[in-house]
Amino acid sequence: MREKSVKLFAIIAAACALAASAQAQSLPTEKYLPLDAAIEAASAALAQCKTDGHPVSVEVMNHHARTLVTFHDPFTTMHSAYSAHAKAFTILSYSRASGETTSAQVAARIAKSPQDIARIQGIPGLILAPGAVLIKAGTQTVGAIGVGGSSGATQDEKCAYAGIEKIKARLQ
Repeated sequence: MREKSVKLFAIIAAACALAASAQAQSLPTEKYLPLDAAIEAASAALAQCKTDGHPVSVEVMNHHARTLVTFHDPFTTMHSAYSAHAKAFTILSYSRASGETTSAQVAARIAKSPQDIARIQGIPGLILAPGAVLIKAGTQTVGAIGVGGSSGATQDEKCAYAGIEKIKARLQ
Protein backbone atom coordinates (compact mmCIF):
# COMPACT_ATOMS: atom_id res chain seq x y z
CA MET A 1 0.00 0.00 0.00
CA ARG A 2 2.83 2.39 0.94
CA GLU A 3 4.53 1.64 -2.41
CA LYS A 4 1.32 2.58 -4.28
CA SER A 5 1.10 5.83 -2.30
CA VAL A 6 4.70 6.71 -3.19
CA LYS A 7 4.07 5.99 -6.89
CA LEU A 8 0.87 8.04 -6.84
CA PHE A 9 2.67 10.92 -5.12
CA ALA A 10 5.46 10.75 -7.74
CA ILE A 11 2.93 10.85 -10.58
CA ILE A 12 1.11 13.81 -9.04
CA ALA A 13 4.39 15.65 -8.45
CA ALA A 14 5.46 15.06 -12.06
CA ALA A 15 2.09 16.28 -13.35
CA CYS A 16 2.34 19.42 -11.21
CA ALA A 17 5.88 20.09 -12.43
CA LEU A 18 4.76 19.64 -16.03
CA ALA A 19 1.81 21.98 -15.50
CA ALA A 20 4.06 24.59 -13.89
CA SER A 21 6.51 24.47 -16.78
CA ALA A 22 3.64 24.80 -19.27
CA GLN A 23 2.41 27.88 -17.42
CA ALA A 24 5.88 29.38 -17.51
CA GLN A 25 6.00 29.26 -21.31
CA SER A 26 4.59 32.33 -22.95
CA LEU A 27 2.12 32.06 -25.77
CA PRO A 28 3.40 32.86 -29.24
CA THR A 29 2.48 36.25 -30.58
CA GLU A 30 2.02 37.37 -34.14
CA LYS A 31 1.13 40.55 -35.91
CA TYR A 32 -2.07 40.63 -37.89
CA LEU A 33 -3.90 42.91 -40.28
CA PRO A 34 -6.90 44.54 -38.59
CA LEU A 35 -10.12 44.81 -40.57
CA ASP A 36 -10.12 48.61 -40.49
CA ALA A 37 -6.61 48.67 -42.00
CA ALA A 38 -7.74 46.25 -44.73
CA ILE A 39 -10.69 48.50 -45.54
CA GLU A 40 -8.41 51.54 -45.65
CA ALA A 41 -5.92 49.79 -47.96
CA ALA A 42 -8.65 48.52 -50.31
CA SER A 43 -10.25 51.96 -50.47
CA ALA A 44 -6.93 53.61 -51.34
CA ALA A 45 -6.17 51.03 -54.04
CA LEU A 46 -9.62 51.45 -55.57
CA ALA A 47 -9.30 55.25 -55.44
CA GLN A 48 -5.90 55.15 -57.17
CA CYS A 49 -7.23 53.03 -60.01
CA LYS A 50 -10.33 55.20 -60.32
CA THR A 51 -8.13 58.32 -60.51
CA ASP A 52 -6.12 56.62 -63.25
CA GLY A 53 -9.32 55.74 -65.14
CA HIS A 54 -9.41 52.02 -64.39
CA PRO A 55 -12.52 50.36 -62.93
CA VAL A 56 -11.22 47.45 -60.85
CA SER A 57 -11.92 45.05 -58.02
CA VAL A 58 -9.69 44.96 -54.95
CA GLU A 59 -9.39 42.17 -52.42
CA VAL A 60 -7.43 42.20 -49.18
CA MET A 61 -6.67 38.90 -47.43
CA ASN A 62 -5.06 38.20 -44.10
CA HIS A 63 -1.91 36.06 -43.87
CA HIS A 64 -4.05 32.90 -43.66
CA ALA A 65 -5.61 33.75 -47.07
CA ARG A 66 -8.96 34.65 -45.51
CA THR A 67 -10.73 37.44 -47.34
CA LEU A 68 -11.07 40.51 -45.14
CA VAL A 69 -12.60 42.87 -47.69
CA THR A 70 -13.49 43.03 -51.38
CA PHE A 71 -14.39 46.28 -53.15
CA HIS A 72 -15.61 46.71 -56.71
CA ASP A 73 -15.88 49.75 -58.93
CA PRO A 74 -19.44 49.80 -60.30
CA PHE A 75 -18.09 49.65 -63.86
CA THR A 76 -15.59 46.84 -63.48
CA THR A 77 -15.68 43.71 -65.60
CA MET A 78 -17.28 40.48 -64.46
CA HIS A 79 -13.92 38.72 -64.08
CA SER A 80 -12.10 41.38 -62.09
CA ALA A 81 -13.25 40.07 -58.71
CA TYR A 82 -11.94 36.59 -59.45
CA SER A 83 -8.69 38.07 -60.72
CA ALA A 84 -8.15 40.21 -57.60
CA HIS A 85 -8.87 37.24 -55.34
CA ALA A 86 -6.68 34.78 -57.26
CA LYS A 87 -3.74 37.19 -57.43
CA ALA A 88 -3.79 37.79 -53.66
CA PHE A 89 -4.18 34.05 -53.02
CA THR A 90 -1.28 33.25 -55.37
CA ILE A 91 1.22 35.60 -53.73
CA LEU A 92 0.26 34.32 -50.29
CA SER A 93 0.63 30.74 -51.52
CA TYR A 94 4.02 31.16 -53.12
CA SER A 95 5.81 33.86 -51.15
CA ARG A 96 6.67 31.86 -48.02
CA ALA A 97 9.19 29.60 -49.73
CA SER A 98 10.37 31.96 -52.46
CA GLY A 99 10.64 35.29 -50.67
CA GLU A 100 8.87 37.02 -53.55
CA THR A 101 6.60 39.93 -52.59
CA THR A 102 4.49 40.45 -55.73
CA SER A 103 2.45 38.21 -57.97
CA ALA A 104 4.45 39.66 -60.90
CA GLN A 105 7.62 38.12 -59.43
CA VAL A 106 5.89 34.76 -58.94
CA ALA A 107 4.52 34.81 -62.48
CA ALA A 108 7.92 35.70 -63.99
CA ARG A 109 9.64 32.85 -62.14
CA ILE A 110 7.03 30.18 -62.82
CA ALA A 111 6.61 31.14 -66.49
CA LYS A 112 10.22 30.01 -67.09
CA SER A 113 9.48 26.42 -66.10
CA PRO A 114 6.98 24.17 -67.93
CA GLN A 115 6.88 21.84 -64.89
CA ASP A 116 5.97 24.73 -62.58
CA ILE A 117 3.31 25.96 -65.01
CA ALA A 118 1.75 22.50 -65.12
CA ARG A 119 1.82 22.26 -61.32
CA ILE A 120 0.20 25.65 -60.73
CA GLN A 121 -2.51 24.99 -63.32
CA GLY A 122 -3.56 21.99 -61.26
CA ILE A 123 -4.20 24.02 -58.12
CA PRO A 124 -7.61 25.72 -58.08
CA GLY A 125 -7.68 29.42 -57.34
CA LEU A 126 -4.17 30.35 -58.49
CA ILE A 127 -3.42 32.73 -61.35
CA LEU A 128 -0.12 33.75 -62.93
CA ALA A 129 -0.70 37.48 -63.30
CA PRO A 130 0.78 40.65 -61.84
CA GLY A 131 -1.41 42.77 -59.58
CA ALA A 132 -0.96 41.52 -56.00
CA VAL A 133 1.48 42.60 -53.32
CA LEU A 134 2.20 41.17 -49.88
CA ILE A 135 1.37 43.35 -46.90
CA LYS A 136 4.21 43.13 -44.40
CA ALA A 137 4.64 44.44 -40.88
CA GLY A 138 8.41 44.53 -40.66
CA THR A 139 9.50 41.15 -41.93
CA GLN A 140 6.25 39.39 -41.05
CA THR A 141 3.58 38.87 -43.71
CA VAL A 142 0.20 40.03 -42.41
CA GLY A 143 -1.77 39.83 -45.65
CA ALA A 144 -1.94 40.57 -49.35
CA ILE A 145 -3.78 42.99 -51.58
CA GLY A 146 -4.88 41.93 -55.05
CA VAL A 147 -6.20 44.19 -57.80
CA GLY A 148 -7.84 43.01 -61.00
CA GLY A 149 -9.54 44.61 -63.94
CA SER A 150 -7.36 47.45 -65.19
CA SER A 151 -6.11 47.61 -68.74
CA GLY A 152 -2.66 46.42 -67.72
CA ALA A 153 -0.98 44.38 -65.04
CA THR A 154 1.42 47.15 -64.04
CA GLN A 155 -1.58 49.38 -63.34
CA ASP A 156 -3.08 46.74 -61.03
CA GLU A 157 0.18 46.52 -59.11
CA LYS A 158 0.47 50.33 -58.90
CA CYS A 159 -2.96 50.45 -57.26
CA ALA A 160 -2.06 47.63 -54.85
CA TYR A 161 1.02 49.57 -53.76
CA ALA A 162 -1.14 52.68 -53.26
CA GLY A 163 -3.28 50.68 -50.84
CA ILE A 164 -0.25 49.54 -48.87
CA GLU A 165 1.18 53.06 -48.85
CA LYS A 166 -2.04 54.31 -47.21
CA ILE A 167 -1.56 52.00 -44.21
CA LYS A 168 2.25 52.05 -44.18
CA ALA A 169 2.54 53.92 -40.87
CA ARG A 170 0.36 51.30 -39.17
CA LEU A 171 2.63 48.50 -40.41
CA GLN A 172 5.75 49.75 -38.61
